[in-house]
Amino acid sequence: MKTFEEDLKEAALYHGHICAGQILGVRMARLGVRKLALEEPQKYRDLVVFVESDRCLSDAVSTVTGCKLGKRRLKHKDYGKSAASFLDLRTSRAVRVSSIGWVNAPANVNLLEYFAALTDEELFKVEEVEIPFPPCEAPGKPVEKIECGLCGEMITDSRHIIKDGKALCKSCAGFSYYKLKTGE
Repeated sequence: MKTFEEDLKEAALYHGHICAGQILGVRMARLGVRKLALEEPQKYRDLVVFVESDRCLSDAVSTVTGCKLGKRRLKHKDYGKSAASFLDLRTSRAVRVSSIGWVNAPANVNLLEYFAALTDEELFKVEEVEIPFPPCEAPGKPVEKIECGLCGEMITDSRHIIKDGKALCKSCAGFSYYKLKTGE
């Protein structure tokens, strides 16, 4: 396994800077993979990580574990929490690591020194968890492809909704994050 310093350097390069979220994310990821006894997480293809935030911490967790959204090994659950769950698909064993309280370094302090003085037990709660993992969530090729009954776009891996007997994408079923512009 890489050193903390190597992991932080890689995370900072990917993210663009070192911040408290990067330091916490690196430590969180290192703790999670240690709890699963994974010595080389970036090479282990049966690790899937669920991050519960879309902030700095998530980039650090991704770089330490090697799990990426596009490889379907990083899953984003928008809970707004500084937490991540680490699932070993080979054993089905999973741990959830979450920050304890609101960890905020005082202004004008060296972040590395500040967080180095805190133990994992002071920063994080670790819980054994169960994570249901259906085949449609797995890394690799889609297990299912369905055409939306309204817009005709393809929907993969059971992300469709049946409405009035038709398979619809979430947008056509009324759950879109965007709105089409009309006639300008």
